[in-house]
Formats: sequence, C-alpha cells, structure tokens
Amino acid sequence: MSFSNYYFFFFIVLAIPTHLAADFAPDNCEKTPFLGECTSLLKSAPEADKKDVQSFAKFALKTTCSNGVTMQEKISSLLKTTSDEFVKKCLTKCSELYLGSTKKLEESIVAFDSKAYKDVQASLTEAIAGSDDCRVSFKEKVEAEDPLGDLNFEFNKLCSISKKLVEMAETN
Repeated sequence: MSFSNYYFFFFIVLAIPTHLAADFAPDNCEKTPFLGECTSLLKSAPEADKKDVQSFAKFALKTTCSNGVTMQEKISSLLKTTSDEFVKKCLTKCSELYLGSTKKLEESIVAFDSKAYKDVQASLTEAIAGSDDCRVSFKEKVEAEDPLGDLNFEFNKLCSISKKLVEMAETN
C-alpha cells in the first residue's frame, strides 16, 4: 500500500465519527415533539452524552430532573414574595406537584440505568400531568396571572422530549 493510500485511509477513519455526530440531531430530535428544544439540548450536551440514543436520553432525563429542581426553587421564591392568596394557593399546589415529580424523576435515572424503561416513562408521564395540573390551577380564576407560565411549559417540553428519547432508547 502506497503512502497516499495510507493517508486516504487515515482521512476516511477520521471523517466517519464527525459525520455520525453531526447526524445525531436530525436523526433523533426530529422524532421528538419539540425539534428546536431537542436540538438545543443536544448542543448543550457534553460529547460523551451524544454518542448514542441511550446516553443522550439519560442526559435529557438528568436535565429534566435538574429543571424540576429549579422550578421548585422558583416556586419557593415566589411563595415568599407573593401576597395574593389565590396565587399562593396555586403555587403551593405546584410546589407539591413539582416535589413529587422531581423525586420520581430522580428515581427514574436509576431505573433508566436498570433498563426499567416503563417505570421511567411512567415518571415522565406523571411529571407532564403535574406540570399541566399546575398550569390549570391558575386558570381557575380568570384574572389570576400565572407567574410560572413559560417556565412550566419549558419543563413540560423537556419531559416530552425525554419521554420520546427514553422510548427510542428502549427500542435500540
């Protein structure tokens, strides 16, 4: 084999992993309900968490759980500063919902490692329902403003993306 053939072979070997990493987002994020958010999540993931659906699904699950903790902190902060009794009642309900969801999501990371995908799916489904219940509680009073609005919706999206990725991980 000539020197130029070795050079060509070396170039091809280096090019293949780069090509595969670039194709990960279109091949997998397009299957999720929120392509843009999934792609952003993928871009924020460390390289080790982008190598396959399994690792990315786990990264998404951890990110979703972390976002749930952030939501709990936000709710706690709002409870300290809100004087409106109806909003306090709604925030208290949301706090309970997020506390339960976050606990289940933390457990689901361990379940994911054990390949107990149905348990993980159930936790994510429950978290989505809790997020929806939180949002709906503010709508019981027409003039009430939902101080969690977009943040709650972002958590819901992360749960939906994670749920689809876990489903994909299960079939791979």
